[in-house]
Amino acid sequence: MRLLGQAGVKYSSLLGLALLLPLALAVACGAAATATPAKPGATLAPVAVPATVAAPQAPVINPGKLTVLAGGFGNERFNFSIGSGAGNSYARFVHGFLLTANEKMELIPGIASAWNLSPDGKIWTFTVRDGLTFHNGQPITAADVAYTWLYDFGPESMTHSTMSKSQSAAKNTEKIEQTGPMTVTLTNKSPDTGLAELVSEAGADWYGVLPKRAKLFDEDLDRAYDTNPVGAGIMKLTRHVPQASMEFERFNEYYFQAKNGFPSDRRVNFKSLDLRNIPEEATRVAALRAKEADIAPVSLATRKQIEGTGGRLVFGSEGFYIASEFRGAWNPDVPFSKKKVRQAMAYALDLKVFQNQLFGAEVFVPKGWVYVTPSSFGYSPDLDPFPYDPVKARQLMAEAGYPGGKGFGQLKINTWVSTAVPNLPESAQLAADMWKKELGLDVVVVVGDQSNIQKIRNTEGGIRGEIRWHDNEARRDPASIIRSSHGSPTIGARAHEDPALYKQVDEALGTLDPLKKPEAFNKLYKVLREEQYYIGVGYVNVPWGVGSRVAQWTPNPLASFPSAMHTIVLK
Repeated sequence: MRLLGQAGVKYSSLLGLALLLPLALAVACGAAATATPAKPGATLAPVAVPATVAAPQAPVINPGKLTVLAGGFGNERFNFSIGSGAGNSYARFVHGFLLTANEKMELIPGIASAWNLSPDGKIWTFTVRDGLTFHNGQPITAADVAYTWLYDFGPESMTHSTMSKSQSAAKNTEKIEQTGPMTVTLTNKSPDTGLAELVSEAGADWYGVLPKRAKLFDEDLDRAYDTNPVGAGIMKLTRHVPQASMEFERFNEYYFQAKNGFPSDRRVNFKSLDLRNIPEEATRVAALRAKEADIAPVSLATRKQIEGTGGRLVFGSEGFYIASEFRGAWNPDVPFSKKKVRQAMAYALDLKVFQNQLFGAEVFVPKGWVYVTPSSFGYSPDLDPFPYDPVKARQLMAEAGYPGGKGFGQLKINTWVSTAVPNLPESAQLAADMWKKELGLDVVVVVGDQSNIQKIRNTEGGIRGEIRWHDNEARRDPASIIRSSHGSPTIGARAHEDPALYKQVDEALGTLDPLKKPEAFNKLYKVLREEQYYIGVGYVNVPWGVGSRVAQWTPNPLASFPSAMHTIVLK
């Protein structure tokens, strides 16, 4: 396993950690219910504005700070369309979201007071709540939301964005316009029910509302924003030392509070937050034990060390999934263009070994198919991974013309050191060893930079004939990722070039009846599982090491990042 170009400042001792500048961290993925929530998928009628309730007593704010450690900062961009998944560790503190979720993970109003989808499934209209402000006191307007959507999903964003979900959404966008003093409309070329999830705090990605800028796409303005990212989230960034630390302070005017019509207060209960970039788990654990940090991503193997000094593990259920993506499988010169090869490689993986010998049963669960976990729309147990069957795997490989791996050539697996999933490179190497043992394949694992691999993967022909072994955020509604990976024939990240499958994707995404949507998605998932353009390995319950200063914390399900920060109570 080769290790290439990992970004991040490394510290080999606790002393290095202590020398870091302080930083602040918090996430606002809500857990309390508002009035008249939207049922999952029930987007055909406007959602009512929550009724105003009596203001509660002023919250008790701990004057201290919370210190959170991250496994990496990615490319440190604050616009998701040009950012990275690692931005979940910091950008979610800065950004406010049009929608959020209640404790049942049903979408409810956020910055948007109401939203609806036209009967033909093409036109989304959102109403922006009046009286809200960004961190700098500037009012949040419909013009800001229109600008944000044009930046993230507008047709012209195709050449600017680096995220496949932005690109696929842009391919389907016909127009975006402000249609009233506080309303914004997005018109799609074909029906798509996934926008509400995509722009919600409960979604897997951080498409927050941006303040309108002088120009839509300008690299200088983008870079300037990264140095002073103004948002509407639970915390304001006050200091940023690249690849080392970020410092945040509580935003008292955060929108989710009683005076704005919400029945609960989701502002954080502490004054400030330090976020530190610590790539090495051993250093993170040492900081927890020394009470120099309060929350950090860890692995199950460190439980006794953390508990030995009064800490504990807290699990974020179904936070990530792990998958093997076959890049360029539609090219006939690529061995895994044959479905039998892809299926053989799935049958050759003994996922119980991953569970019992690498991750631990509390962390890794071999269930679901890729981005479809048990809490996702349309999940059923028959979507779980192929069973381990090396005899069948070898038979399929021989039928495909590669008995014992002869004639296959070398196969490259691209992966990275995950910021939240422990042992991701080791799991890639374990898969490589199994494919060598059971199928005779010559497999090499290369560990590189996540942002760079993602950027190359999204280009036409990027890492063609290779595998991307990756982690990604689990999600309640996979509509956006279905389109980006399986539904768009013109983006570089497409998984196939099958016209019939594109049609099936469009039919599923165009299912407007919320009662029929899970069934339609389930039908599509089963087809995709049979094709195995992606091997669904399983999902990960994210283990967080929590120090003794944290008296309470209840993370949200389907959250790959430190979520529900308003539930944290410090001693």
